[in-house]
Amino acid sequence: MMFPYDQSTISFFSLFFYGMFAIFFFTLWLGNRDHVAGLGYWTINLVLQVVGKGIAISGIVRNGQLATTIGYLLSSIGAIFFYFGLAAFTHTRIHRRFYYAFLAVMGIVIVWSVNFANNGYIRSLIYGLAVLFISTRYLSLLWKNRDLNPWFVRPFRLLLAIYSILTLFYCLRIASDITSLVKGDLLQTFDSPLLRISQFLTLGLLVGVNFSILMLTNNSLLSDLAKDGRDKDRIMGELKVLAEHDGLTGILNRSTLETYLELLMDQGEEPNRCMVNMVDVDDFKSINDTYGHETGDSVLIHLANIFSSLIREHDQVGRWGGDEFFFIVRNVSSDEAAKLIQRIHTAVATYDWAARLGVADLNVRISSGYAFGNGKESIRDILREVDLNLYTAKQNGRNQFVGG
Repeated sequence: MMFPYDQSTISFFSLFFYGMFAIFFFTLWLGNRDHVAGLGYWTINLVLQVVGKGIAISGIVRNGQLATTIGYLLSSIGAIFFYFGLAAFTHTRIHRRFYYAFLAVMGIVIVWSVNFANNGYIRSLIYGLAVLFISTRYLSLLWKNRDLNPWFVRPFRLLLAIYSILTLFYCLRIASDITSLVKGDLLQTFDSPLLRISQFLTLGLLVGVNFSILMLTNNSLLSDLAKDGRDKDRIMGELKVLAEHDGLTGILNRSTLETYLELLMDQGEEPNRCMVNMVDVDDFKSINDTYGHETGDSVLIHLANIFSSLIREHDQVGRWGGDEFFFIVRNVSSDEAAKLIQRIHTAVATYDWAARLGVADLNVRISSGYAFGNGKESIRDILREVDLNLYTAKQNGRNQFVGG
């Protein structure tokens, strides 16, 4: 059986493709070494492959056996570094000392097979067993991490397919070498049609491997970008919540309420359909002085919870400042507004403050001033009216509401 390419031609193509990939990976590593785990190992693997193949075919080392030995050793080291890259990429713990020991044994066996084994089938068998071993390690690691990340599914499947084909082929090659040795066949020169086919097929598959690794690198970077985008959206959402809400009570703050009220007034609500209500805690200073500021803060938090439970989804309540709360109620009549404010006052008055806060004899009362906006007045006019009504409620004895 004849094969159209000799070993020197195959070696040249191998050196060319590995060199091209080495340049690509080195460029990627320069800009992304802190972003893609394992990229450095994969780059080292390619550099070792290029150097090893270059020494083997260039004639730099005049001793052919020494050049072949160095080439095999560097290729073996590169294969192990490729495995280290997969382990780093998938965050898989491996026993590196075992693989260093494996390299040491392989080095001894390679030196012996190249320099002292007279039958080329022995060298072919040894090389085939080494490739089979490391390929099964690749397959095991890839299979365990096949669902690691949705971004990696396709490259992992491609790598699994490639190494499955490579493993099957080397099983056949090992079987052929064993058969030849059992028959007593002698391969004096390490060259045969089967070896050339093996080298050519291996080259094609390993080109596919490096394309898959490029896909993994690219998808890893895209995955990180997507994650960064999600993290930024989450952070922006959290910052937006912090900017719009009161830090103590968790309800809206004054700035957000003012913005909402401005938008509402710009829409031109129908007369007597938008009600704003300012609530002030009666004698709040006395609560702080008597029970402490921590109790005062707890009172504000509980009031915020009470108020939030009494309004509808499209209404708003927030902390205006200090012990003042502010309601914005849409599409409500005068009677409905009065009933709502009455419910608010009743809920506060009937709340079991002493039991809920663990403070004996604690009672909380509130005063309210409210007004209606029709979209014609300015917000300043509405707030002035609300403030005046609240002041009137305070002057009239507190624990009441004025407005309408």
